[in-house]
Amino acid sequence: MKKVVLLLFVIFGIVIASLAQNKVYAEIVGNEYSGAGSVKVEFGKNSQRFAYMLKDENGRKMHFGTMVDAMNQLAKFGWELENTYVDVDGDLDRIASEYHWIVSRKEKTEEDKD
Repeated sequence: MKKVVLLLFVIFGIVIASLAQNKVYAEIVGNEYSGAGSVKVEFGKNSQRFAYMLKDENGRKMHFGTMVDAMNQLAKFGWELENTYVDVDGDLDRIASEYHWIVSRKEKTEEDKD
């Protein structure tokens, strides 16, 4: 009986700890229209908060040639890939693909900052 109670406490602790972790999400979007492409990183309402992550050592905004370049930059700051999907639009003459990579990172809570 004691082992069962102990096991329940351990499981309860793991569940509480996992719920306490805060994550923020961003999206890397790559467009390809008939060979020409662009890559952008979207942080949503947090765009000003995370803008420093997309600047080079001289403080200039970085431009990414590929989505992998953008992901490598974000990985330096603890971002991890969560999910991917592709939107395809167009007709036989012009097909447009938009690639989406959803990324996340754990945010420190007030308790973690102490």
